[in-house]
Amino acid sequence: MEEMNFEEMRNQFAILKEQLAKQEIISDRLLRKTMKSKNKEISFVKKYEFVGAILGLLIIVPLFIFYAHCSLAFIIATCLVLVTSLAGTYFIYKPIGKLNFMEDDLASVARVIAKFKKQKNNWEHFVSPACLFPWIAWAIYEFAWKNAPNTTFSWIVTLSGIIGAVIGLIIGIKTYRKVINAAQEILDDIEKN
Repeated sequence: MEEMNFEEMRNQFAILKEQLAKQEIISDRLLRKTMKSKNKEISFVKKYEFVGAILGLLIIVPLFIFYAHCSLAFIIATCLVLVTSLAGTYFIYKPIGKLNFMEDDLASVARVIAKFKKQKNNWEHFVSPACLFPWIAWAIYEFAWKNAPNTTFSWIVTLSGIIGAVIGLIIGIKTYRKVINAAQEILDDIEKN
């Protein structure tokens, strides 16, 4: 009789162990699907940044050359800012593009996401302002003051440039926060598991 009880307990323990293993597999799949969906937000912003820089090179630079009569130095600086943006976007996002959220081990995913988050923070806090603020000031000078017909025109264009810069800053901060929040959510989900 005791052997039967012991045998029943072993069978029940085996059943419980099997059910627990199935739950862990389901939990792991849900976690990975969640990470994959959050990565879509990161990928969307990456495409948005690439498209913006490429359109700048293909549309804005020719407009500066043929219609705005900007100085050659300003046009070259604009190209350098856009190419720097493209290169930075490529190198910062590249490791995330190589991740397979459904198969890679969570420690590797966490390392890549943490590195991405740090690089993105550094880029947005140091490199972007160092490139954009001087470029915006120079653009305002080129368009508003360099060949201005009168002072009223210069102030209207300056105000328009500042408003455009503020709108661009707001959009940039929103997209930056979207990416950083998605990366942090992925790291939080991994840490909970």
